[in-house]
Amino acid sequence: WGTEAPTCISAHPGDPILVAGVDNNIQILQIPMEKKLNKEMPSLKKTFERDVVKTTDYGEIVKGITFCCFGEKLVTVGEDKAITIWEFPSMTKRWRITQHLSEVTQVTAHPNGEPYIVTATRGSECMLWDVETGERVHQLKYEDGTNTKFRFRSIRYSPTGESLYALILPVAWSPSSFSNIVKFDSESWTIQTKTYMRGEPLAELAISGDDSLLATASSNGHIYIYDAGSLSIRRRMFDVHGLFVTGLCFIPENGKSDSFKLLSISADKECKVHNPHLADPIRFLKAVVYLCLLVLSLYIFFSLLQRLDLVPQIDDFEEGSPQDHQEQHHHDHHREL
Repeated sequence: WGTEAPTCISAHPGDPILVAGVDNNIQILQIPMEKKLNKEMPSLKKTFERDVVKTTDYGEIVKGITFCCFGEKLVTVGEDKAITIWEFPSMTKRWRITQHLSEVTQVTAHPNGEPYIVTATRGSECMLWDVETGERVHQLKYEDGTNTKFRFRSIRYSPTGESLYALILPVAWSPSSFSNIVKFDSESWTIQTKTYMRGEPLAELAISGDDSLLATASSNGHIYIYDAGSLSIRRRMFDVHGLFVTGLCFIPENGKSDSFKLLSISADKECKVHNPHLADPIRFLKAVVYLCLLVLSLYIFFSLLQRLDLVPQIDDFEEGSPQDHQEQHHHDHHREL
């Protein structure tokens, strides 16, 4: 990505356009649709360098960026503790909402054109806003029954808008802490399902357009793919980036609505494309081990039954009555004489 490190990224809901926060600037990029993204590509840095169609000075470090209202508006958040709404693609600044107490790090917009966005801050705030009125509608909280204070590290609406996915971490992180991936009902704000990863601070979230896959990334440059419904792990990709991942985004593959590639950006100034549908080699190895253990268990079980004379021996299945066996024995003996 040149000499600058991208801090956030978002895809337009209808057009082949990406927007990215790069330091103090907002960059609009045209996705090169003539280039096939069927293979794992090491980097798209050189491809995107010449596809920047517009750069807008934000004035502060851009921390979060997303489209809303069917792509007619762009929402950015950053170190200025404010929400800025832009007309797109003119990039005319419409208004700013300045009601947060700390730096705003994340923003996600309702996907069905509803004028709602959810923001998260470096503190423990997570709020639902009406972008038409600028009013706060709801404040989301997470508790685990202890005195632990949590922060919303990343938030994403589902493609239908019926759920909100959140990556929730303790404010005070330790090696024994958990990264919680939580799925909320966006009407009642109750928890639908959740999972966790221990000892590794996760940083970003992305949801595929068909609501089938969830991607998250760690501060170590690893990427994990989950089933969005059950939140069960599907694939692990280790050491994708040399530094922590700053953004994830699913993009349609060659214009298809049910096939996606995963785009990741990092502080290492690299932008990479991945195939999230590949099998997880660790899950495959686990399946092989389980199969071997099953075969071994069955072998031991039947061997034990044989030792205890609970399984008929092969000789027991020989055909004929005892008298037939005796006559056969005499006949064989006579032939030998």
